[in-house]
Amino acid sequence: MKKYLLVSILVLITFMSSSCSNETNTTYSNSSPNINYSDEETSETIVESVVDDVYSSVVSINTYLDGTLYGSGSGVFFANDDTLKLSYILTCYHVIADGNSFEITLSNGDTYSSQLVGGDVGKDIAVLSVQGLNFNCATLPSSNTLRLGSMVVVVGNPLGTLPGSISVGYVSYIGREVYSSDYRKMKLIQTDTAINSGNSGGGMFDTKGRLVGIVNAKYADEGIEGLGFAIAISDAMDVANSVLATATYNSENNSWKKGYYNGSWELGFTISNISIFPSISYVGVSKVSTNSNTCGYDSMQIGDRILSATAYIDNEGTSIPVNSSDEFYYSIYQLNLKIGDKIIFSVSRGGQQLEIAVPLIQFIPE
Repeated sequence: MKKYLLVSILVLITFMSSSCSNETNTTYSNSSPNINYSDEETSETIVESVVDDVYSSVVSINTYLDGTLYGSGSGVFFANDDTLKLSYILTCYHVIADGNSFEITLSNGDTYSSQLVGGDVGKDIAVLSVQGLNFNCATLPSSNTLRLGSMVVVVGNPLGTLPGSISVGYVSYIGREVYSSDYRKMKLIQTDTAINSGNSGGGMFDTKGRLVGIVNAKYADEGIEGLGFAIAISDAMDVANSVLATATYNSENNSWKKGYYNGSWELGFTISNISIFPSISYVGVSKVSTNSNTCGYDSMQIGDRILSATAYIDNEGTSIPVNSSDEFYYSIYQLNLKIGDKIIFSVSRGGQQLEIAVPLIQFIPE
């Protein structure tokens, strides 16, 4: 299921930057692109120079489920692996979520099959790989380069049908606390840059052509404009480095044993507000995952009615309210649960009341 931040969310943006070279352990070049500005240059010529430098590193991404187009977004090349002869793409997890095959399109129109290396749902970051090294990688900053009011350039695929689109704006806030639609809290870069559905996974660049953020959301409501968000590149690379360190590549069939973000967990079932009749409703399980690396995927069943839930953190119990699905999800993500903790659910199933223990285990994409 795709993840949506705020009221609505972007499915993808494209990345572009200057080349970078990486060793087997995937280290990253932090060199700045060869862009030199004179005092006479205007903001327009600065943007043109940035776009010229980064444009070819941006890709559009089509996500397929069993051969059927499931969604579209964007991504950016950020590293090359000389030993494995692979190049890596950074995107948002919700761009590739629930898909089982992926196709990227370069700025010149060439298309390539891409494989999921791994990622993390909560951090909303995923890494894809493409065979070959002849791709232009984004330049990563060696430190935080953004300030309030910094000009930024966004390259992406708005609406999933307009690849290679450019928009320009300014940093409105750094480290804005934002809740996703499933109540996970993220600290994001706020910008007034034009962002639309389909921009997610795309790149936010500074005026030196350095990749400073991954666009992942916008606030959409009547009368609201210029309220977009991006994941800081330092946070995105924290996930990417963990994914690449834990993934294993099989060169014989160009496939991955998926990498993951260490310490993250995901419930293997979806809790929803379920209505039988207008006057009869309950909080229950509406969907169960097939991923064996999710918590409780093999113990909860569709239709289970949630009577109560208690989180045990270091063996100390904390009650989780279950009056609504929103209340439940908001509560569990405020508890800072970790691997090794557990949640015990009291459920009604087939006329019986059951106690089901759900231990929290490491989430690994499949």
